[in-house]
Amino acid sequence: MLPIPDFIRHIARKAIAIPGRFIPYAIQKPVLSVALNEVFRRPLQQGELDFLNGVKVRIKVTDLNIEWLINVNDGGLTLINRELDDHVCISGKSLDFALLATRRADPDSLFFQRRIRIEGDTELGLGVKNTMDGMDWDDLPMPLRKLLKGMGAILAKQEHRDRER
Repeated sequence: MLPIPDFIRHIARKAIAIPGRFIPYAIQKPVLSVALNEVFRRPLQQGELDFLNGVKVRIKVTDLNIEWLINVNDGGLTLINRELDDHVCISGKSLDFALLATRRADPDSLFFQRRIRIEGDTELGLGVKNTMDGMDWDDLPMPLRKLLKGMGAILAKQEHRDRER
């Protein structure tokens, strides 16, 4: 594979952050709610997320300054006002979330190395992590798998390049 020029890496990293940083949260909420319910369709149908009923989970992507608050109720996931208090917060860098989502890194290693952190109710956070870990990559919609794989590759190359400097 040909090396990616630095200016392309910089543009790609900025482009990945656009939805979370520049699209108003009011617009993100319904779109991400639909996407999350599709991604977690099978665990929701099988009752694997019932332990989260009534729980608010905050997701923070620290290096992109993105934050969402997800409420789990009535068998579905909904983004809600992020000013509310959460029960558990899961935070990390975009690369680490991409590695987690694409199975390019062991989830336990990401958590034990504190690259992805759980704050608040750690039992709930570990339940979320275990649910994600148990999901079948092939259950994700093909466009989402391709998007996650591409983002993960770009972020991993950028991270590797940054470490070499």
